[in-house]
Amino acid sequence: MPTLQELNEQQVHQAIIAAVERHVPVILTIPAAASWTTVYGRAVAIRDDHLWVELMPTASAPVTPTLSAGDKVGVSFKLKHHKHIFTATVIGKELFKLENDREVSMLSLCQPSKMQRLQRRAYFRAEVPGNRIVRASFWLGGKALEPSGGAPSTPVWSGRVTNLSAGGFQVQTDRVAAEAVEPGDVVGIRLVFGMGEQTVYADGELRHAEMVTDKAYLGFKFIGLEQTQEGTTTLQVIARKISEFQKAAEGAVSRKA
Repeated sequence: MPTLQELNEQQVHQAIIAAVERHVPVILTIPAAASWTTVYGRAVAIRDDHLWVELMPTASAPVTPTLSAGDKVGVSFKLKHHKHIFTATVIGKELFKLENDREVSMLSLCQPSKMQRLQRRAYFRAEVPGNRIVRASFWLGGKALEPSGGAPSTPVWSGRVTNLSAGGFQVQTDRVAAEAVEPGDVVGIRLVFGMGEQTVYADGELRHAEMVTDKAYLGFKFIGLEQTQEGTTTLQVIARKISEFQKAAEGAVSRKA
């Protein structure tokens, strides 16, 4: 089975029903100007062919961003050994009062006609083999704002990717880059998998930074890949590379045994 699978109409419907029956956690990715906002919730109901999601504010996202009918949002949830991703259209947002007087914010979404299913294995981090070089370049402001030159006012940093998953990656770079970005910053990313191989672009968010002498290790999370066809293609390339790296690691273990 391929790492990223396109589901048919029946499979899409079954996945939505299963998500609602289990009230699974849902992650919504919402474009906001040149950045992105992540909102958390859970699938709670299907009514009139609409998927209802209870929005659940967190410490990092206490306020739900404004959403209007017709807005597009990226949606993902996990079922068993797969992560399901799709783009949905917002129908509306309502505030409901429960029996205990607790108020909850509910988002109504059109059920999707298309959905991809990604093996959870692809979300396990794969170390880049020692005989492979994956380079990452990154800049502030998202992939659409890639600088065309090397002006000091629009710097581009780069480094060697040490591990990779469908959710993000770690890059080894220098302290200058690490001191120029902060956790939460949105960046544009270019990943190069080697001479003659594919180059892919993505938006990302810096999650953490670790300084080690004159080096730095930065952890980035991919954001918005499920929003566009280009993003889905990028995810397919990344998932395929992860599979290659995992097989290489398993082969190395087998040879040592």
